[in-house]
Amino acid sequence: MKRAEIIAVGSELLLGEIVNTNASYISEQLSKYGVSVLYHQVVGDNAERMRETFEMARRRSDLVIVTGGLGPTADDVTKTVLSDLLERPIVRDEEAFHTIQQFLRSRNREMNEGDARQADVLAGADVLQNPVGLAPGMWIEGETTWMLLPGVPREMRALVDVTFPKKFSGATLVSESLRFYEIGESALDDAVKDLLNGSNPTVAPYAETGEARLRISARAINETVARAMIQEMKAEILSRVGSYYFGSDDETIASYLVQSLTRHHQTLAIAESLTGGEVQSMITSTPGASAVFLGGVVTYSDELKNRYLGVALDTIEQHSVVSKEVAYEMVDGLADQTNADYALSFTGEAGPTSSSGRPVGTVYIGVKTPRGIEVIERMYPHQERNVIRMRAAKDGLWALIQRMKKGE
Repeated sequence: MKRAEIIAVGSELLLGEIVNTNASYISEQLSKYGVSVLYHQVVGDNAERMRETFEMARRRSDLVIVTGGLGPTADDVTKTVLSDLLERPIVRDEEAFHTIQQFLRSRNREMNEGDARQADVLAGADVLQNPVGLAPGMWIEGETTWMLLPGVPREMRALVDVTFPKKFSGATLVSESLRFYEIGESALDDAVKDLLNGSNPTVAPYAETGEARLRISARAINETVARAMIQEMKAEILSRVGSYYFGSDDETIASYLVQSLTRHHQTLAIAESLTGGEVQSMITSTPGASAVFLGGVVTYSDELKNRYLGVALDTIEQHSVVSKEVAYEMVDGLADQTNADYALSFTGEAGPTSSSGRPVGTVYIGVKTPRGIEVIERMYPHQERNVIRMRAAKDGLWALIQRMKKGE
């Protein structure tokens, strides 16, 4: 970045009420990394003049650093103006929102809209979490790179001190998230605990609904070297827990299954009661699903289970709709109707009350492969309704993946 520009936002600066020490500090720090600052500007809290200032900076500078205007008051419009200029929508950052929420709770304060607005960021920005304040900063890559910082000098300095070494050290930071299923976060941590204290690359664990994730980050002189470092660490991790791995970054269990079916030129059909179409939605949200997914049905009522899937009403009366027997007949009937290579069925009690007499959280998943039909029983006690449904959906897809790996 050859040409940098610093813009301070705040009418109080123009009135002389405070001195703009932020610009001098930022310029000093940039000089340590060989980045030349060619312009300093100050603009008041006026959206129209702010946009004119930002437009001028965008035309002439490679890097624009803006301080101020990220706070909770109505005249803090830096994000709004830049959102419009860059055509990037404003979204809420959950980590920043949680920080603000915890801060206010610790002081017995209720959150208002102004407080919450501090957690809003531009879509696609690298969010710079504020270590000493509430409003996060942002780093936005593009033809012109933008860095937004709080105007409070203490907060600005903290973010500069953390961010500049990462952005201007001449090294590239690359990350890859490895995604795992059917292994808990603690078990995954135990399997790789000796790798979690490394400095480069680093390995950090995360948990999601029914899933676990490890993010590998490597810093090197360029992306090629960094990715080679990541691949070496990835190979070590997968040698330990590879049987639980299903993909990286934005890959999902559904996309992994679609890819597997595509490679083997095989087809899938799904019958849902408990999950209400959730599983089919997961599949059809994956590019390429139309080549392997034949279709499915959502049958909540006993009558439709009988009409469309051939589930005997006597079976439902004898065993209840939430039973191994019904899950078996659902997937068996679906397979007969579609001739799919693989099929899944889902029935269960998601709550909050039970209509079948089975405990809430009881789930039966029918799995049809070319070698036959198996019914899996799952229990998700003390779970919220939508968590039960999501866990069941993912468990069903994962069960099918495991059987495909075994050649069933």
